[in-house]
Amino acid sequence: MLKKTMLVIEDDQSIQDILKLTLHTANFEVLQAFNGAQAQNLLQAAKVDLIILDLGLPDIDGAELLVQLRKTTAVPVLVLTARTEINDKLTLFSNGADDYITKPFEEAELVARVMAIMKRTYNVTGYGRGSYQSGALVINLEQQVVYKDNQELHLTKNEYALLSSLLQNPQVVMDYATLIKNVWGAQTLPTQNETLRVTTANLRRKLGTYQDEQYIGTDIGVGYRWKLDTQMTEV
Repeated sequence: MLKKTMLVIEDDQSIQDILKLTLHTANFEVLQAFNGAQAQNLLQAAKVDLIILDLGLPDIDGAELLVQLRKTTAVPVLVLTARTEINDKLTLFSNGADDYITKPFEEAELVARVMAIMKRTYNVTGYGRGSYQSGALVINLEQQVVYKDNQELHLTKNEYALLSSLLQNPQVVMDYATLIKNVWGAQTLPTQNETLRVTTANLRRKLGTYQDEQYIGTDIGVGYRWKLDTQMTEV
């Protein structure tokens, strides 16, 4: 899967660092601009697939920059804003924003909003109905079977449903409630967080590791994600 490139326009170095780490973890390339002029230069010099735009820039108001951008590019824009008034938000949409997220933001929500925009704009999604390999592990999504060292793994229905759900959103943290709904349906029980934990542990054990790293990562208190997206190749 080819990496997409994000242009982050934000003058705060600490926020830039957080966004770069978060987006790299989600398997995106990141370009950084600290003001409007740098952003315009980068857009002319590089192919950008999505813009993350802060409104508080030192040389131009981000809302005005958004208007300028829409005169020259159709690249989707996710706005970072501390503004909470509904009229401000409506103005952002009318000026061409694809979505917005308010500060302070959770990294998991940011990645989820980025992925939603990518899916709408580029039809970027998880793995298609093919066969994918990582080391000794082969996952055939069309036949709904998994092989390890050329031997079929015996996954339960719930283990495969969990695996499939994670593969549809590689590198994105999926919260516990969403995974429970995807695996067990809309009706949930108080004990299902523990059931999800056990099911995930069993699936991890069966899948094994790639170069001593687990395929399924944990974001404590949030959910799980398919980590080793870049090691999966179509076969």
